[in-house]
Amino acid sequence: MMDQIKASPTAGWLNPGRIRRQALLLATALWIGYAATIATPGMRDRFGHLKGADFLHSYVLGTVAMEHRGDALYDVRVQREIGEERVPESAGDYFLPVYGPQYSLIWAPLARLPYGWAAAIWLVLSAAIYAACCYSIWRTCPNLRAYGSTVALLAAAFPGLFALITFGQNSSLAMACFVGMYHALRARREVLAGVCLGLLAYKPQLALVPACVFAVGCVWGPETGIPRDVGTTRVGSCKVVLGGVIAVVAQFLAAWFWYGSGPLIAYAHVLRRIGSAAEILEPRPYLMHSLRAFWELLLGRGEAAFVLYALTAGLMIALAIACWRKPVAIEQRFAVMLLTTVLVAPHLTAYDLVILVPALLWIGDWLQTHASRRIAWLVYLAYLLPFAGPLARWTHVQLSVICLAALMVSFGARSWAGGAEPISATGSRQG
Repeated sequence: MMDQIKASPTAGWLNPGRIRRQALLLATALWIGYAATIATPGMRDRFGHLKGADFLHSYVLGTVAMEHRGDALYDVRVQREIGEERVPESAGDYFLPVYGPQYSLIWAPLARLPYGWAAAIWLVLSAAIYAACCYSIWRTCPNLRAYGSTVALLAAAFPGLFALITFGQNSSLAMACFVGMYHALRARREVLAGVCLGLLAYKPQLALVPACVFAVGCVWGPETGIPRDVGTTRVGSCKVVLGGVIAVVAQFLAAWFWYGSGPLIAYAHVLRRIGSAAEILEPRPYLMHSLRAFWELLLGRGEAAFVLYALTAGLMIALAIACWRKPVAIEQRFAVMLLTTVLVAPHLTAYDLVILVPALLWIGDWLQTHASRRIAWLVYLAYLLPFAGPLARWTHVQLSVICLAALMVSFGARSWAGGAEPISATGSRQG
């Protein structure tokens, strides 16, 4: 395998040794810096931010669930009071409640603990979920088996993980949903895959692309498919859609059972008004990494940015649907779908980038036996450019989005064509 990689045109500067050293340095710098930042007495870090930051919102919602206070689920003032009462150090911090009512039920057990313990447990659990997802995907990459330690270092230094932990966010749950959906499809358990998709109802923007892929397949998919063409037939797609509907209905029924109908009605009103609250939900647009954020950073919020977002997002979804229906390995098709999910999501912050890890692993695995310098460099830049996101405050150009779009189109085109010719052990193309 090493001979094959050394002979590959994708090796060159991007060789395993250099990548491993860079990952080690990056991971060391990131996590030593993080440890130094939070090594302070009290609940505020060295920059004055609440430790766990966004976890406070989940903690407050868990308190609301624990107390069965459905009337407080969408009341900003009441939630702020609850936060300051339970975590006095959080005074001045508040969040706009936009999650579905079922989301609060997840956090009731942790809300029984003091905030410091609850936040620490969630951060450890979140990192464990991330690690388990990375490991399960790495196990499906035969060409990366020899580089387990390098993959582990890359996973530890990934910008999405760093944002996930520093913000105390919940995107590891979304990553688990996507990884579960992949494994279920691979095992030909389409209904279970749909259940995993339906669990993304807590972050519905991340379910948009796979929902489109399977909805189109359910209506216009072929009646039959070849054995390796997993999840593309009409029946298979309809089973995924059915599983998704079951999961969503079950979640809202649980919320109705716990709170009554009031919060469900309030949530519907929140969804109708969510567009007008964009500035509150996205106070730091330079941390966003989707097409919508790209056009709004470049042109400002307005009709022109929205039209361009709708056009480019529509094109990306069309390409993802077309690639999904090609008779190539499910890993290639799923990678395209994940890249499209990140690009098309109306609201996607740096911590949501953890859902990209499976795609980058699969493409990295594919690159070991296929020649493409362009895709190799795009993967490298897609990994690093999110760290450059703050530069968009001044340049108004989010470079990560350009890179991810180029990677999605380039790899999608290769998938559309059936992939590049594999590289032989001598470094020449087979065929």
